[in-house]
Amino acid sequence: MMPTPLFGTSSSGQFSCATAAHHTLRDLRTKRKGQPVFVVGHVLARKGQEGSFEVFNDRLAIVKFSDGGAIGYDPRELLLPAEIDDKGIAYFEIRPCRQCEQLFPLTAEDCEAAEEPTDCPECRHS
Repeated sequence: MMPTPLFGTSSSGQFSCATAAHHTLRDLRTKRKGQPVFVVGHVLARKGQEGSFEVFNDRLAIVKFSDGGAIGYDPRELLLPAEIDDKGIAYFEIRPCRQCEQLFPLTAEDCEAAEEPTDCPECRHS
């Protein structure tokens, strides 16, 4: 019997992509170590970079970068990829919202749509 994952993390299963209900790491019920994320957070030197979720430290999600650096972020500051190919490479399609100017990830369906959304999910539903 496998132990229950600590702090909502798991080392098994698949990485997640952006969906209509899941856009950020915070939205995921179970966070998998190595989950690809796009940083929109508070550290300007890392803003706009891709990294991978490692573990939670208190309420911060620790993100590791390809250069070995690691920084803690609010999970709301970490966007999910639009898709992950069969080799495990994550593709991020990040757009600014026309109304509120916040960055948001497109879903795979958004990318394939005849017209991609110009508003973030929050502005679309308000």
